[in-house]
Amino acid sequence: MKLVTSAALLLAVAVAPAAPVPATTNKDGNPLPVGAVWKGRLTQKGGGPTGFDCKFTITKRDGDKFEADLYEKEGEMVLTYLVRGTIKPVDVKNKEKGFKLEFTNYGAKDVMNTSEILQVPYVATLVGKKIKGSWKLPDDSEFGALEGDFDFELEQKKD
Repeated sequence: MKLVTSAALLLAVAVAPAAPVPATTNKDGNPLPVGAVWKGRLTQKGGGPTGFDCKFTITKRDGDKFEADLYEKEGEMVLTYLVRGTIKPVDVKNKEKGFKLEFTNYGAKDVMNTSEILQVPYVATLVGKKIKGSWKLPDDSEFGALEGDFDFELEQKKD
């Protein structure tokens, strides 16, 4: 009788459903995996274009640190910022509340018909399949008082 009960318990554990994984994570639980592409729009207030179509592509992960390419395009103006930052749970005890991203651009590539502005801090929250955040030039920036927000959504991969 004891052997049958143990076998039944083992079978029940083996077929029990796994804990749910938040929608932003891949199968290993990483909410910001290398290769993930987020698309959306970034706004700009204070001068110049009022917004850019964007693509945010994760290029490297190491624990809570990440690197990404932030592609921006508006009309003939195009550039890709190279960014570095961190990702941390908003609430360590409840990852369903999302993740806080903080990153800064440190370089640029493929710059056409514009000039890059470096060392811009960005802050955002990743919840589900969306990243929403803001950016603002430092107060002492030679480029003036530019700031804005952004709203990106995880691009669905085609099978």
